[in-house]
Amino acid sequence: MNKRQVNIVIFYDSALNAKQIQEICAGLEEEGVSFLLKKCDKVSNFIELGSKAACMSPLQVGIGINQVGNLCVHHENLKPEEPYLQDILQNGRKLGKNAARIVKGLPLSI
Repeated sequence: MNKRQVNIVIFYDSALNAKQIQEICAGLEEEGVSFLLKKCDKVSNFIELGSKAACMSPLQVGIGINQVGNLCVHHENLKPEEPYLQDILQNGRKLGKNAARIVKGLPLSI
């Protein structure tokens, strides 16, 4: 029997490398939530990317990141153009933690 992997999907622009998004991953790991990284070519609309990631995620939460480091956390039940959170790559750990906290139903960290 195959079990569906439970994770937050992260869609990121292929111009970024894994080191640039490791803080987001660290924030998710600190909260005990797994993730799946997926590269996308030439992405400018990180909000649309986050929405697609949320729709693909079994946890209904996704993260989108464009090549200049804009990122968002999106939930499947929100309008595609209205993400739950937006930030920049330098604050990735906090955003990762908050994405995990949305899944766990905990208050967001400030």
